Amino acid sequence: MLKKSFPLRTAGILNLQLITTSFDSDYIPDRKSRSTTNLVNLCRDPEKREINISLLFNMINSKLNNLLPEDNSSLDRYQIKIEILTTLAKLNDSGSEPFPISEILHTSVLDTKTGELLDGPYGFNLSSYIRDYDFDVILPKIVNGKASQEEIQTFGLLHGILYQMQFKEFSDSGFLDFPTITAISISSNKTYQRTGKVHPFLGIEYYEVGDISATAAYFQKMGMEVTYYMSEGMVAPLAFYHRKNDLETRSKLHLSILISVMDTIQKIYRPEIYAANEPAGETFSPSLLNPNFTRTLINYNRVERNQTLISQQSKYVYENFLKPNRMQLDRLIEEYRNYSDEISNPVTPPSF
Repeated sequence: MLKKSFPLRTAGILNLQLITTSFDSDYIPDRKSRSTTNLVNLCRDPEKREINISLLFNMINSKLNNLLPEDNSSLDRYQIKIEILTTLAKLNDSGSEPFPISEILHTSVLDTKTGELLDGPYGFNLSSYIRDYDFDVILPKIVNGKASQEEIQTFGLLHGILYQMQFKEFSDSGFLDFPTITAISISSNKTYQRTGKVHPFLGIEYYEVGDISATAAYFQKMGMEVTYYMSEGMVAPLAFYHRKNDLETRSKLHLSILISVMDTIQKIYRPEIYAANEPAGETFSPSLLNPNFTRTLINYNRVERNQTLISQQSKYVYENFLKPNRMQLDRLIEEYRNYSDEISNPVTPPSF
């Protein structure tokens, strides 16, 4: 019987390590933490760190309790807890230190009425230096017609392989046995149309008009598909990236946590869309130039985040991971391509 997972045939080519960090009032970003990651970015300034964390949790808890009002008349029954899960990768025969290839979140919720700690979903946002390099360096070359055929064909492939190798169902070297859901902002250069479907909890479904976005194509390499929903109380849909059929089977608690965390984060980072004073209609073209919105109490420097820091992070991953490990990473990609050719239904097709 053919194995579902992708076996590493070159022994020891890749070693993965997981580090878990509590995100709370005592959190201080690690020196390797990607500066543009949502939670890390809020904590870069030591003078604003404590107040930003406090404001963030107040906003998330308020949203969560409003989504779960049953037996919760004072709307303060539930308190969110957040952990940052960092995956480090080290290539065989590499003299360099393990490199952080991705960060996701894991949540739990304290039910103050029962004292029970309820397990929440994994995923939320996705922090990735390799994605920075792909979108800051490779994608502009593709768009401007300056990329090689190999760069076009493999865009996002290495990232997709490394991401999925964390999961037991995909790789013999995997150590995570839970599916993830990522919920991020919709694109500000796309148009979205209502489908007519209304999920009992996720709310109004939208679809992306036109060609598939670069982000959606990128997540396909990670084995994830996208759906867009705007739940009650939101003014714009979120883009939910998930394994096939996984979103529909999630509990109300998991979806409430996911929406509470990510709608709050997007209100902070894209207030023109997610803190707009008018909700999205039948057809919606989000814009970061929208003047009709209400800013949160947490402010940040978007220009520095989107331009200066992204370029720094792209250079960092190239110099410290991609360049010194180029030969081994190419072997890893070739292994995956050969594996995909051998089976009739590969785990995720290497197509852009």
